[in-house]
Amino acid sequence: MAELITPRQRVRELAVAPQRIPIEVDGAVAYEVVLTLWSVCSDKQENVNFDMGPEWFDELVESTPEDLREEFELLGGPHCQVWLSILGLIAAAPHPHDPESVFNWIAELNPQRLRRWILGYIGDQAAAHGDAGAPSMSLIEAAAQGDQEAVKDILKASLKPDQVEPMTELFEIDPEQFRDRIATGLRRFREEVFSKYEDQFSKAIAAAAAARRSIASRDNAKDVIEEVTNGLDYEIPLGVTRVILVPSVVVRPLSLIDRYRDSLMVFYGLADEFISLNPEAPPSWMVRFYKALSDEKRLRILRRLSEGDTSLDELTELLDLSKSTVHHHITILRAAGLIRVQMRSDKGESKCYGLRPQAIEDASAFLESYMRPHKESALA
Repeated sequence: MAELITPRQRVRELAVAPQRIPIEVDGAVAYEVVLTLWSVCSDKQENVNFDMGPEWFDELVESTPEDLREEFELLGGPHCQVWLSILGLIAAAPHPHDPESVFNWIAELNPQRLRRWILGYIGDQAAAHGDAGAPSMSLIEAAAQGDQEAVKDILKASLKPDQVEPMTELFEIDPEQFRDRIATGLRRFREEVFSKYEDQFSKAIAAAAAARRSIASRDNAKDVIEEVTNGLDYEIPLGVTRVILVPSVVVRPLSLIDRYRDSLMVFYGLADEFISLNPEAPPSWMVRFYKALSDEKRLRILRRLSEGDTSLDELTELLDLSKSTVHHHITILRAAGLIRVQMRSDKGESKCYGLRPQAIEDASAFLESYMRPHKESALA
């Protein structure tokens, strides 16, 4: 995947699904193990946008044994797509979704079923990008059973040319051995690296999930997704029959949306109050908010958006900057909750950006609330 921070659609049909879709909230830390593992083998540049900070991610990489890092890079394939597919597999596992139960289940999984799952996930990219239809179930089944020509057909239809060969080699590994190495890698990473964070992360995630679970059923799925992702106006594609919300510490303050067959999974950064912070320190979202306003280019973007929604191309022309630079500014504004993003499934990957004026009003009120105790202290 090119970007974690840009939610990506996996669309089989171009119509939009009904919005009254069952919403589930899964506060299992097993997802966080895999998301953290993903960050070890992903592009370092992606980690600078997260609240955990580049230093934390650097420490994470350094604490991962070299042989394990090499195994992750090999088994994950280009852009760690195999590890991304495992996130959906966790949701398909029997409950409870604690790491030990899930990883034991994967270790006992039928090897062909694992291949079928991963190949189906990768094959969906052809449909998501609008280049071709998703591979047929018969083709995926043939590939899962060991037909290497079927594997190549799926990969060629779904991946960039330079990604096909390494993924082909990955599926040349004996299926049972491949499954065992996946399970062993997950277990080792949890025990040797993630364990030092597991207690703190699991408590924060469980608390965030419980809070969200109590209100998730009150709203339609589209509104809930916009709320938890801090402004993503996402069109749920036809064929989705359930939405699974997964709070995360690692992806804060951003989000990852991915489709796994009929399930849409939304991994979203949990709120500050669920993490132990210095009570005297301002909430990290507030720091992000005012930092986002400290740049002249970003203020110009907000002024333009106050006039109406627009596209990346229009903002690029307005600012006379490269698309990558404008996208960087948009990412910062998104993280601060100042703009919303509308994903248009009928136009492939096109996005439209708009202002969230309520965020400015809320930030002003929260700043006043944060300052009030200090004012009262000064007067005492």
